[in-house]
Amino acid sequence: MSGFFQYVADNYEILLQYTMQHLRIGMLAVAAAIIIGVPLGLIISRLPWSRKPVLGCASVMQAIPSLALMGFFIPIIGIGDKTAIIIIALYAILPILRNTYTGLVNTDPMTIEAARGIGMTERQILFKVQFPLALPVIMAGIRVAAVNSIGTATMAAFIGGGGLGKQIYAGIQIINTNMILSGAIPACLLALLIDYIFSLVEKAVVPVSLRLSSAAIDAATVKKMKNHQRRVLTVVGAALVILLGSIIFEVVKDSRKDSIVIGTTEYIEERIVSQLYAQVIEDRTGIEVELNNAMGSTLVTWEALLNGELDMVPGYTGTYYASVLGLEIYPGMERDQTYQDVSDALEDFGITASGQLGPNNQYVFAVKPEIAEKYDLRTVGDLAPLAPNMVVGCSQSFYARENDGLFPACEEYGLGFKDALTFGAAPMYIALENDEVDVIVTYRTDGLLQKYDLVFLEDDHSFFPPYVLFSMLGEDVMEEHPEVLDACMELNLAVTDEEMQDMNYRGAQDGEEPYVIAREFLLEKGLISE
Repeated sequence: MSGFFQYVADNYEILLQYTMQHLRIGMLAVAAAIIIGVPLGLIISRLPWSRKPVLGCASVMQAIPSLALMGFFIPIIGIGDKTAIIIIALYAILPILRNTYTGLVNTDPMTIEAARGIGMTERQILFKVQFPLALPVIMAGIRVAAVNSIGTATMAAFIGGGGLGKQIYAGIQIINTNMILSGAIPACLLALLIDYIFSLVEKAVVPVSLRLSSAAIDAATVKKMKNHQRRVLTVVGAALVILLGSIIFEVVKDSRKDSIVIGTTEYIEERIVSQLYAQVIEDRTGIEVELNNAMGSTLVTWEALLNGELDMVPGYTGTYYASVLGLEIYPGMERDQTYQDVSDALEDFGITASGQLGPNNQYVFAVKPEIAEKYDLRTVGDLAPLAPNMVVGCSQSFYARENDGLFPACEEYGLGFKDALTFGAAPMYIALENDEVDVIVTYRTDGLLQKYDLVFLEDDHSFFPPYVLFSMLGEDVMEEHPEVLDACMELNLAVTDEEMQDMNYRGAQDGEEPYVIAREFLLEKGLISE
């Protein structure tokens, strides 16, 4: 555990920042759910015919997987915290809606009749009798929604939002236990804290008359309990003001900031590459660069680049050629021609290709040395007679690719694997080490290849296109800061395959920070100044 505490001590500033982002996302989602759920609960309590369709829709929304909702909302709303808040709020509505309805319809009919008997209007009965009596039940629903929202807020990182999910997703990719725990433990503690705070509020909103029998009521006790209610509600109100103030502060700060944003997925290679570009841009232009390094997939970063939510995105020529731009791949594609084709196609979207970094991170089939020796495996084609008894492991993105993914490759080579399992980057190697898979599809510059010493099988059909790292700039940044293109071109063909693999190894195996890895490389090459 000493390593964990040391990691937290070294990274407490960013962990505190992520924790505040996490809290803000979760609480804003709960606030939105309250604004929607409580009025809806009131409506269905007044209109019995609307109860089944409204509760049914809320239940269906609760059952939809969050990943599916992300895929639906990203093209419409974009990426970032706002999309995460909307998705989390949709999940938080049901317990608030249901408890509001239950609390209102279960008010004692005799109490309502007594209120009518003393001349109260229906509006007065609702706000002075029913709502006060229903508040404990409503608060119980809000409490459940708040705890669930804090837990669900980790998914914000998957779509370019903030929060502790960034630490968890990044740690999973490189199997860094300290990084995973530094995100998971604060998220858990935050959920417990929210549960405790809302339990105090839940007790505080219960009318004093409901908590004391008639025989136990005395003036001093009532006064003491009311003072306690005021203190609890004052503290909660102050917390809400602070939360609102932090949101306003962030909005104002972002509106004044003259910076560019680089977005990548959570893979260690892309995080290192983003640091290479960021540090060169800052050194050459003086423009501040922000990094968003925990986005869910290439298509998420692409949508964000098109929408202007990101200014720059590193990518791979083969990925954009086949999967994003929909160009037709063909055997024997050359790297420079592939880049040129991608560059030309990007211009139609107002996107500028800003040079090749150099490494060709092409897909490769790989096996353990003993398996290669036992079956004399040299090429992908050699796998064909063995595939029916083998399990293949690959990334989720490779499994789903339509033009150059697992199924097209299997069709090209006549590979009928017994099963196919999908993994994140590092877990795939662990599965191979534990003989849970027999062959994996990995990348030529993957850092963990140095650790596992695998044998590459030659792509004897030249099926896979080149996957050369390159960068793209959005239309806005090209108009406002054209000098950024010149800075990016400083890195054109500046990194070899071996250098990239070594940097990846330092990040994945040794746990070095991408910022440090990139800075040492750039200083050694003379690409930035001290």
